[in-house]
Amino acid sequence: MKKKVLIYIILILVIIAVTLVATYYFIFGKNNVVWKNEALPAAPVFESVLDGTNVSSTELINPQVIGVMVDNHPDARPQSGLAQAKIVYEAPAEGGITRFLAIFDANQNIEKIGPVRSARPYFVDLLEEYSGMYMHCGGSPDGLQKIIDDKVFDLNEMYRGSYFWRDENKIAPHNLYTNSELWNKALEKNSSKLVSFSSGWQFGVLSTSTADPVQNIQILYSPDYAVSWTYDQNLKLYTRYLNDVPHTIDGTTLVADDVIVQYVKTRILDDYGRREMTTSGEGDLRLLRDGKMFKGVWKKINNRTRFYDATGSELNLKSGHIWIQLVPNDLQIKIST
Repeated sequence: MKKKVLIYIILILVIIAVTLVATYYFIFGKNNVVWKNEALPAAPVFESVLDGTNVSSTELINPQVIGVMVDNHPDARPQSGLAQAKIVYEAPAEGGITRFLAIFDANQNIEKIGPVRSARPYFVDLLEEYSGMYMHCGGSPDGLQKIIDDKVFDLNEMYRGSYFWRDENKIAPHNLYTNSELWNKALEKNSSKLVSFSSGWQFGVLSTSTADPVQNIQILYSPDYAVSWTYDQNLKLYTRYLNDVPHTIDGTTLVADDVIVQYVKTRILDDYGRREMTTSGEGDLRLLRDGKMFKGVWKKINNRTRFYDATGSELNLKSGHIWIQLVPNDLQIKIST
């Protein structure tokens, strides 16, 4: 008799337990239960229109842009900030030297950028594609006039010196620097003068059926400015050399995910060797990515330079650091496979 009572009690307890589990399941729903064979939803992925890299929120997709003129005189090296730049343009200035326009996302935290140097009209033209703030120290007459005529939001150290400083350990004039803390102070006071950037390039995979395997290119801007890019199979990046020596900053060689050679019409304007470089219209280009070289054309459409293959389709860039070499049309580059 006692055994039967015990069995009844156990059955009743089992029924109660099953009822409670079923009740919880139907009241709170299946969505609150994580089953072993169910995958969790993937976190959303956002990409910056500036360089195609992942960002943490939608607010960072369309950044405000800062452009800084950076010196490449021998006394200016090693420079600061070039390794952190999202995009770098290099073009010849006077006397056979080259100069950089370093493009940054205004949200970046950069401790030191420079040495900062003077404006040229073709660099102003490139900066205007980003509707960005232009940081420089003086400029050629044409460059300064273009800033005025085009109403470019700029910080010229000659008039707004509080946004720059001099490094006493280097020789003037190759010792002027700025950083993100200073440009943010300028943005706080002039927030209405800068708009978010939205006209990004295309990023993604690219068919290699029309590409040539190229491991190295050399651009001889002048006898003292031989710029080379060599593809590193291990890093899957291009490493930069200047006069056959790695171009290093703080012991680290500069690298790029994409190297673009943009051929432009060029002519000398005066006895100082100032140049006119035509960055409007269209011209030939070479795109290096993933150890391959793609031939195509660049076209400036609606104030934005874009890159196309031989069929007229826009070329996809690889997300990451982008270097653009502006090269005179009559300058030959050396290519090694």
